[in-house]
Amino acid sequence: MKEQDQHHTHKLKHSACEKCIASIGGINVGGNSFIAVVKMYLGIVGGSAALFADGIHSFGDVAGSVTMLIGLKVAKRPKDATYPYGYGKFEYVAAAAIYTLLTMVGIYIFFMAVHLIIGGHPVNPDMVTVIGAMISLVANELMYRQSICAGNQMHSPSMIANAHEKRADVWSSLAVLMGIVGSKLGFWFLDPLAALMVSGFIFKLCWESLNEAIHRLIDIQLPDGIDEIVREEVARAKEVNLIDLRTRELGQMVSIEVEADVLHSKSLKELDQLKRDLGRAIIGRVERPGEVLIYFKSKNKKILGKKKSSKS
Repeated sequence: MKEQDQHHTHKLKHSACEKCIASIGGINVGGNSFIAVVKMYLGIVGGSAALFADGIHSFGDVAGSVTMLIGLKVAKRPKDATYPYGYGKFEYVAAAAIYTLLTMVGIYIFFMAVHLIIGGHPVNPDMVTVIGAMISLVANELMYRQSICAGNQMHSPSMIANAHEKRADVWSSLAVLMGIVGSKLGFWFLDPLAALMVSGFIFKLCWESLNEAIHRLIDIQLPDGIDEIVREEVARAKEVNLIDLRTRELGQMVSIEVEADVLHSKSLKELDQLKRDLGRAIIGRVERPGEVLIYFKSKNKKILGKKKSSKS
């Protein structure tokens, strides 16, 4: 149905957005790989545990970016007989994989930093490590701004998750920079302490993002605002009473299931028209509609039929 399909197209603010979004994967993989090599090399040569740990963190980001790209590619596959609801949830699987990997990286950094602090090993990083931390800070901020803009435009959970990693990287790079400068001023423990802070940033980010990804995988109900819109449209129809309403996210799209009582006897043709009208009304008001399933029941609860409105 033409009216319905129009709502499935992501409206980008600028014509350049499409090229920007298409370039994110390459920029993330290339940028993180470069940053990781620079930080790990300068961390070893310059004697900074914090910068070396942050380099390992960046290698985790490389793996995360690759996972995000795979997730986005698989999620775009059309529905088939094996997966009648599509592959949208694969984005949440990808996001969960990203943060599980980063959790393991955070554990390694945590124990390394604790070992250095408890062991009382003096750390005196070379000034070259300051350059590495500053490069990391600027590069991660630029990648964050591109990724969060694109993720919001596309309503992509894995892309937004990847963007939040970049913002965490900015804070961790700042902590590393402060730790290195502090160590240069004679407070040797600030460098491994900065590494410890990096692990803290990672744990916080992973906990929040894994929690969200798991909730989406098990079909947590969408925000009340969407429910209210659907209830309003059902009430406006006047000829039906709402029995049950279920909503969930399927990757970048929203899935809505409506079950309602038909108040008066109707022919199959009238029922079909009622379903079409209600489906169009809901799709017209909900952002990112993937599919709207409408089930009508008579007074004796016998299912009269269903109407499926989704992108063809």
